[in-house]
Amino acid sequence: MELIYILTYDCNFRCNYCDIKKRKEDISEDILKKSLEFLEKNNFNIKKIKFFGWEPLLKKKEIEYIIENFPKKFNPKYFITTNSSLIDKDFIKFCKKNNINLTFSIDGNNKANSENRILKNWKNLSRNIIENTKKYSKIIRINQVITSKNSKDFFKNFKFIYNLWVRKYNFLPEYYREWSKDWLKNLKYWFDKIFNFYKNWNNFELINIENYSETSFFNLWLVIDTTWNIYWTNLILSWVFEKYKKELIIWDIEKWLIYNFKNKKFIKNYVNKIENILRKEYSNNILKSVMYVDLILNNFCDKWNIKD
Repeated sequence: MELIYILTYDCNFRCNYCDIKKRKEDISEDILKKSLEFLEKNNFNIKKIKFFGWEPLLKKKEIEYIIENFPKKFNPKYFITTNSSLIDKDFIKFCKKNNINLTFSIDGNNKANSENRILKNWKNLSRNIIENTKKYSKIIRINQVITSKNSKDFFKNFKFIYNLWVRKYNFLPEYYREWSKDWLKNLKYWFDKIFNFYKNWNNFELINIENYSETSFFNLWLVIDTTWNIYWTNLILSWVFEKYKKELIIWDIEKWLIYNFKNKKFIKNYVNKIENILRKEYSNNILKSVMYVDLILNNFCDKWNIKD
């Protein structure tokens, strides 16, 4: 089982492709303590814990508190995805000490990074991200976001990051956007190019394989929100799903309201509810785009699995 902690809805960036409605809403110390008590008293088999922000390093102390006080009966792996602008030596030291998997988000070179960001002094921050990526390349993973706009430069941006000595990749195409046929062709062409690059003795790891999901960009994970509520889908992070949060709650930490999420009927109903929301909120063209983007990515991952 995987667990996501949402520590804050705030972020020091404003990326065009991010679906999160940014605001000053943070997890409280009281909720942190109650959530740990809740997890201690339940027999979950938690193997992974992921910290989301929308810039989780705005909440370094909370991350440290959770890891240092997490129930001893679990022995999970920890994962943090960050834009890396707030990385410092002390936090890197903490990550090494606790075997935390760090993922930096970087789209490519300065031009690629700037294309979808809205921020003052962005050029300086972009250089900072590139420098941090190179500095910590041996111990990090990266998310390379591929948008409909930058798909034409996908391979060029991959090579730029590769030349920073990064060797662990999660390729993240922009979901729930409408892609044209030309953009989809670009995406497939460059994925093929990357696979051929890999076959020519340019070794690196593909992290996408760890994150398989039957529904695009949607996983059945426990999600502890900044409120008292717990959900069973990461899609509640999107602004599109915010108005459906009440009907997607599976726990209330304060009231100890619990649904039997292991029950097959409950699972089926929950997944159907999410898929109905997707059909309600997105046009057929966008859902078709998601299907094609996901197919291209899955075919790439399948080739990777049978590369030998």
